[in-house]
Amino acid sequence: MTLPQFLFFLGFTIVALVVIAFTVVVLRSARFYDGGAFPTGAMIMRLARPGRERVELQRWAFYVHRISGAGVFGFLCLHVVDVSLFAFSPAVYDNVHSLYGTAVMRVIEVGLLFALLFHTFNGLRLVSVDVKDLGIVASTRVLYVVLASTLVFGIVGAYYILKPVFL
Repeated sequence: MTLPQFLFFLGFTIVALVVIAFTVVVLRSARFYDGGAFPTGAMIMRLARPGRERVELQRWAFYVHRISGAGVFGFLCLHVVDVSLFAFSPAVYDNVHSLYGTAVMRVIEVGLLFALLFHTFNGLRLVSVDVKDLGIVASTRVLYVVLASTLVFGIVGAYYILKPVFL
């Protein structure tokens, strides 16, 4: 491993640790303010019942939206740094970008893809809820569409991202 690759991994590790720390802060605040950060059997049963308990699913979408936003922001900061390496030396840029073809980085790119998709679709859902003034039932239905779209597009994208590694 060369020095630029090591520095890239060091920066990536720092960004990952910041995102993990942010996740811990969000989940601790969930436990403190909303009565629990971890899904339980009782919560899952409440989600299955109609009525006020649907708010629980909206709450979790809010938390995942914040966490995915932090992850995407961290990636963008790291991406700006690694693309700016070209200004210093094209050889260093090529050296660092050779890491993106490894299996580990491809799996991380799949995680990034899922975070980007969920954050984008959920952001559009939040805008539509605010503009159209949807109620909790319609908002929950749109959230199911967001989750299904994230899974479908994420699985298709994961196939194309991981295809060079496994085939």
